[in-house]
Amino acid sequence: CRNLIEKNEEEKLLFDKIELGESKTIEFKESLSLDVRQSENNKSYVPKKEEKIELSVLKTIAGFLNSDGGELFIGVNDESIICGIENELKRFHKSSKDKMQLHLKSLIKQNIGLGSSNYINLELKEVNDKAIIHVICKKSDEPVYIKDKDFYIRTGPATDKLEGRELVNYTTSRFKN
Repeated sequence: CRNLIEKNEEEKLLFDKIELGESKTIEFKESLSLDVRQSENNKSYVPKKEEKIELSVLKTIAGFLNSDGGELFIGVNDESIICGIENELKRFHKSSKDKMQLHLKSLIKQNIGLGSSNYINLELKEVNDKAIIHVICKKSDEPVYIKDKDFYIRTGPATDKLEGRELVNYTTSRFKN
């Protein structure tokens, strides 16, 4: 068991990182699967898992792996406000943090592949009494693609897709093996 002081120190470190805002190595996503804006703005919207939201998370993870690594905070909005993932946990995962973690691991396995799992660490954390998912990505030794075709990198606080000559030039210089 970790003592309370260690937990508080870790929570403070995470909070401090979130306070700094997005950068080349820090990214925030308000949710993993839930279209938060639809839920807020459209009272008749029936929440369902949204592939485009999940794909956005996967693009960020691939971008970190293909660049210098980085940290993704799911449950934090673009203004560095910790919203938490409780809503999503309740709606899609029967409030089970394990089920939500397994869902994300499954998405990574299906879309990016098992080979990259050595470079990814994901944990559910509590910050300001809110549950978030903290994903730490190390720099990959090999190019990482989504569904074996789409290649992303981090440029500043954004994730960009590379194609054609840009992709060849980047992978040739970045992955020298």
